[in-house]
Amino acid sequence: MTAVNVGPLALPLSPLLLLISVLLGLLVAALVGRKYNVSVTDPLLTLLLGSLLLGRLVFVARFADSYNSVWQMLDIRDRGFDTTATLLGALMILVWLLWRRKQQRQALLAGVLTVTMLFGVFSSVIYIGRQQATLPELTLQQLKGDSVNLAELGRGQITVVNLWATWCPPCRREMPVLQQAEQDYPEVRFVLLNQREHPETVQQYLQQAGLTFQYLLLDRQGQLATQLGAHGLPVTLYFGAEGQLLNSHMGELSAASLAQSLQQLGVGAE
Repeated sequence: MTAVNVGPLALPLSPLLLLISVLLGLLVAALVGRKYNVSVTDPLLTLLLGSLLLGRLVFVARFADSYNSVWQMLDIRDRGFDTTATLLGALMILVWLLWRRKQQRQALLAGVLTVTMLFGVFSSVIYIGRQQATLPELTLQQLKGDSVNLAELGRGQITVVNLWATWCPPCRREMPVLQQAEQDYPEVRFVLLNQREHPETVQQYLQQAGLTFQYLLLDRQGQLATQLGAHGLPVTLYFGAEGQLLNSHMGELSAASLAQSLQQLGVGAE
């Protein structure tokens, strides 16, 4: 599962679970702080925002060549953060807060431990569920009408499957990124899997946008999304050479966030 449906909205799972963990951590910290007659809401928010800022800055520095403008660097919708820098930043800020705010130590530690343990448990559950997901044996159609078996297509190499539709604005914005990535990473197989649209609609959009892909398939029934719980669009799924699901990203990709995900899988641009 990559997202949770809330009414008409599909919310990315990992950020949602992080938010829940933070809110519960703030609640625990407030309860402990009440016992000692102190408040730690502001220090905890400082810890969270400061560590995320550092993680974003390091991420942007690492993938600066992937950005075309300052606005793209500021746009955090791609959820590009350097995990190591974020954790180190959180640790440094926590140490500083514990040193400066001795009366708030118990409440600070209670809040931080709650967030850490909860998000750790959530992440472990997601990881275990992901290990059981594989690229399914689905026979899908190309635009020209040829049939392709999805599992066979991805066998033997890392495969990136992008679920998209022509009516989806973030899908359209990330299509040039995927087209360029297909050229930059020849060792990776990119599969653009259109969701529930007529072939003529897809063909017309591609012609108007000037886009071409080696593997563009039509999932007229949304079978892959249903089997893997990939709610909402766009969704990008990363499969290993044996067909196992290694990672997923719900929401718009940037060139930088795509490069980071591929680096984590041991892939580097030529």
